[in-house]
Parts: sequence; C-alpha cells; structure tokens
Amino acid sequence: MTVLHTVTIFLRAQLAESGPPLGTILGNLGINTIKFCKEFNDFTNDLPSYFLLKVKICMLEDKSISFTVKLPSIGNLIGLLIFDRQVEYYGKIVVERCILLKHVVQLALLKFPHLDLQFSMPIVFGSINSFKDLNVVDVVE
Repeated sequence: MTVLHTVTIFLRAQLAESGPPLGTILGNLGINTIKFCKEFNDFTNDLPSYFLLKVKICMLEDKSISFTVKLPSIGNLIGLLIFDRQVEYYGKIVVERCILLKHVVQLALLKFPHLDLQFSMPIVFGSINSFKDLNVVDVVE
C-alpha cells in the first residue's frame, strides 16, 4: 500500500480534538480527523495526559490511516518527576532537587521494556547525571 501523505505532530496523550489546529491540518490532507482523534485517544488512554507525544500519521492510498507514537525522551520525563525537598546540612536548611528511586525504575521499564533492569538502569542514571545537582532518593522525608 502506498503512502499518500505523512505528517508529524506533537499531541498530548488522551487529548486529541478534531477542532483546529489538528482538524485543519488533517482535514486538508483528507484524513478523517474525528476517527483519528478517537483512535489516538484510545491508544494513549493508559498514559498520563501531560505526556507530549511525537505522532507520525500516514494516510494510505485507500484513505485509511496509520500512526506511530514516540514516547517522551528520558530527559523530559525526568524533568516531570523532579521535586524539591528541604534538608538540614551542617545546621543550615537547604533545598535539594530529587527524584525517587522507584520513578527511576519505572522510567527504565517504560523506556526500555525489552531490556533487563541491569542494562536499562545505567542508561537512566546516565541521563539523571546530566541534570545539575539532582539526587536520587529512596523515600520522601
């Protein structure tokens, strides 16, 4: 089957709507926007609505559509999970930026479902190390 049109857009999980601007973009290509929005929202139903997803939509010669969804980058997801906490350090109260260890494990499982944790965790920790002064903590105090 031949691809007639391809468009790449960014959409929030579960939040595709057939109105402008998406309706205008897809409608001009002859894509049934209402059908696409329903399929996309159903497909992303298990993801948090704050995930911004890169979506590639292909319209085939028989007017059917297919789409692929790329999850947010590890850095983007880490940024969403960072929180601040106050700790006492040599008698002074300081604020440190943290991410929970359980979230690091969840990121490894989400982004690398085909890898064992022994291989995926170092990748995620490498991304965490690129953030300045970010600490991995086991529990919130």
